[in-house]
Amino acid sequence: MGEPQRDNFPEIPDDLPELLASSGTNDDNLVTLRAQAQEIIDQILSGTDPGGERVRAKLRLCVFRHPGRPDQALLEHLLNRNN
Repeated sequence: MGEPQRDNFPEIPDDLPELLASSGTNDDNLVTLRAQAQEIIDQILSGTDPGGERVRAKLRLCVFRHPGRPDQALLEHLLNRNN
């Protein structure tokens, strides 16, 4: 089989630690994450397909369990999506 081809992966910049450190505070990152999670939740819950009602009901329950924490609600929903 040989060595895996590395041509398909982007190069990691040498200044990655500095880029990550300067990308904002943890609070800013958390606000962004929660906003993105809320957008995903809103998009799912706005669906009207009758076949997706079970998924939407399960997601609403996760949102209920994690008020004000859409990131945690979405995480729980994704981790339990097969149940």
